[in-house]
Amino acid sequence: MTEKFAVFVDIDNTLADDDGVNPKNAEIIEKARKAGHYIFANTGRAKSWINSELIGHISLDGIISGMGSRIEMMGKPIFEKHIDPEFVYSCAKHFWNTKNCFFISGVEKGFILNPIPYFQNWHFADIASPDDLKGKYKDEKIQKLEMFGKISEEDKKFFGQALDVYDHGGYIECAPRGCSKSTAMDIALNHLGIKKENSIAIGDSVNDMDMLKNAGIAVAMGNAIDKVKEIADFISTDCKSGGVGYAIEELLLKKI
Repeated sequence: MTEKFAVFVDIDNTLADDDGVNPKNAEIIEKARKAGHYIFANTGRAKSWINSELIGHISLDGIISGMGSRIEMMGKPIFEKHIDPEFVYSCAKHFWNTKNCFFISGVEKGFILNPIPYFQNWHFADIASPDDLKGKYKDEKIQKLEMFGKISEEDKKFFGQALDVYDHGGYIECAPRGCSKSTAMDIALNHLGIKKENSIAIGDSVNDMDMLKNAGIAVAMGNAIDKVKEIADFISTDCKSGGVGYAIEELLLKKI
């Protein structure tokens, strides 16, 4: 296969799990890049939640973060769209006393209200009141808002005033209007001059479905939910088994 492809890979439970990146994934990704293909992480996580503990020192051509709100290639942003600071502040005031776990996620820092046990050991910036967002954190670029818990229709409508809301049932992700994993794919492909049919998207969950539907080849992980498998052109092995590496090897490297 002589044509260049661009591969867009979800992170959580796709490229990496709680144990990090399977070495097989890192090995095959490096081979694919040496063969001239481009490999991107395409994650719902804001940039501040992507670190070496999560993805190790894996070699990538770019990272798309915050549901498509920021695209970096070789460490430099080629696109970014942030949530209006006034709206972030209004959300922080509105939900300050919520019983739900509420994330405010930025490029450099992340903030949390009422962390659930899973997040107790994560590293967050200290925030004493919503006013800190207009004070010591006024320059922080916010990519995404998230909430876990019993989320009402009123809560979703509040976020929906200015953001696109992705409802996963007991968990919502809120991104800048018009941003998604698929729109970011299109920007990256256009930047690289690669045709849509020469794109591969790999994912496991609901928030990956738009990029899978948008890709030339849609890959579902072996551990993907049924809805994702139903729209896939290829079903790989699971995350723990190095399913990303397996898919890239089968779809690209064995055809060279």
